[in-house]
Amino acid sequence: MPGDFDTVKERIDIVALIGERVPLKKAGRVYKGLCPFHVEKTPSFQVDPERRNFHCFSCDEKGDVFTWLEKWENLTPAEALRTLADRAGIELTSSRRTPEDKEREDRLRKLMDTALFYFTQGLRHPQHGKAASEYLAGRGITAATIEKFALGYAPDLWDGLLSYLKKKGFTEEEGITAGVLRAGERGAYDWFRGRLIVPIRDSRGRVIAFGGRAMQPDQPGKYVNSPNTPLFNKSATLYGLDLAKAAIRRDDVAVIVEGYFDTIASHQAGITNVVASMGTALTQEQYVVLQDMKLERIVVAFDGDAAGQRSAERRGRDLLPLLQRHSGRAGAGQVGTRGYGTLYVTVLPEAMDPDDLARREPAKLKALIADASSLLDFLIGKIRERSRLDQSEGRLRYLDEVAALLAAEPDPVRREVYLSNVASDTGVDPALVRKRVEAALLAPPRQAPAGRPAFGTDQETYDEPAAVEMKQTPLSERYVMALLTRFPEEIARVDLVPDDLETPELRDLLNHLRSGKRPFSDLPAHLAATAAALGAFAPELGDETDPGQAIEIAAQRLREQRLRDRLGEARAKLARTKDGDVDALGQEVARLANDLAAVMARVERRTVLQGESDRREAE
Repeated sequence: MPGDFDTVKERIDIVALIGERVPLKKAGRVYKGLCPFHVEKTPSFQVDPERRNFHCFSCDEKGDVFTWLEKWENLTPAEALRTLADRAGIELTSSRRTPEDKEREDRLRKLMDTALFYFTQGLRHPQHGKAASEYLAGRGITAATIEKFALGYAPDLWDGLLSYLKKKGFTEEEGITAGVLRAGERGAYDWFRGRLIVPIRDSRGRVIAFGGRAMQPDQPGKYVNSPNTPLFNKSATLYGLDLAKAAIRRDDVAVIVEGYFDTIASHQAGITNVVASMGTALTQEQYVVLQDMKLERIVVAFDGDAAGQRSAERRGRDLLPLLQRHSGRAGAGQVGTRGYGTLYVTVLPEAMDPDDLARREPAKLKALIADASSLLDFLIGKIRERSRLDQSEGRLRYLDEVAALLAAEPDPVRREVYLSNVASDTGVDPALVRKRVEAALLAPPRQAPAGRPAFGTDQETYDEPAAVEMKQTPLSERYVMALLTRFPEEIARVDLVPDDLETPELRDLLNHLRSGKRPFSDLPAHLAATAAALGAFAPELGDETDPGQAIEIAAQRLREQRLRDRLGEARAKLARTKDGDVDALGQEVARLANDLAAVMARVERRTVLQGESDRREAE
């Protein structure tokens, strides 16, 4: 991973740090003020946020955030590091690098530059780079953009880069450590061979990793990336930030997309404040990088493909922990949906991603970014779309879900505004809605640890204790209860008894729902955790799917399976019994057989009816 000094230096806003002691005024791309190290009347002291340094052109005092603290507060380098790490919320893993560590890092950086030259030359090669060049031309990528992003190609050779690195004085071990070589049974080999190469740079423009896109259909994995290395931490890196940060600061807006070419195409179309989370979920570390730039808006753009459309609400919900965890600006350890790092969401048109839209309709992409909804507006709108507000139960469910969202908003004024809107939607007294929100506030918020994803299609799964237990619950039980938690008004259609569920918490939750209570009201702590874990597993139902029918069918199949299990156990027990309990067991077997036959008949009837309904709709 990057060293502690580099990580802290990247995280600290030098303008904000020095501005606490020296009044600064913006002058172009820098900030100016009276030098604190000598007496002057005309400002000659400058702070450069891009270069992350300060310099007095009169007395020649200069340095970075560490030097500033060392000089201003008379701290040692180690003390300055600890102070700034605490300010940034970073847990230190090492002290200042030794000369040997610095030398190793310098060699790795030189190795990455050498590999970059090899890849860029590979793209220019008339034979090796022909297919990759044609591919880029087919995607409309211009020569200027290829040069701007330093795109390249790794020739399809087992040891082409390996031989080149050795020729330049690097070892196999260094290539493996840098992530451009892999160790195999026959020795090291080129990891990216036969792929289009996308260099990944840090915010200072230094190459720290590579991404490789397959050029042949039989290559394993459409994309492969560098592993985490001493230079590269994927969860803390935003692709394209080095090229986008000037536009981000100018516009006070950052746009986050998923893929390399989403970013490249956007920049080529003139939308240069775009960065990528590199195909994975947005992590808290990535969010903090942008939050520390003190931006007015951070816009997350979801793809418009079928999967993206269906999962937009879930992925939006996954962003909420960012607002709850990184909270230094709003006081009391909270930051809401306003202030620095405000999150906005936009969903692209169906079957479109930012790459497509940037190439075909860049003006439309700009408009979607400009019209993005705040995270809470987006989520509440999604809940409203799928809620049956013309029905009492639908309004109750809408209130329950929105109350849980508003509990994540720490700004009481904004919470009141949304609360009034929700009351208007449902026709419920705002005071009663406020009580729902206050009850939800008592529940502990779900938070993922730093470095874990917050949105995306390839995200890792953060396992809370309740979620871990839920993964061990039979899938059929989990499916039925997740749907019931989401659509509690359909409980009357469920032909289940508590004994049909193996998990004690799910039995208790079923009884809770049967009593007419909502899934998020008046729950004991252990059931509240279970309900929250079920929410993570709740399936997305299509717009044409009747939730009640889906729940009814799933519950009948679960009951059928449980009756089969019990009937098998009873028959086995009857076969082993030789005393006077035979009659009682025989009656139990007969009863279970009758119950099973009845449930199977209902399942078959429901299946036939569903098939006829589907055929009528198709006609």
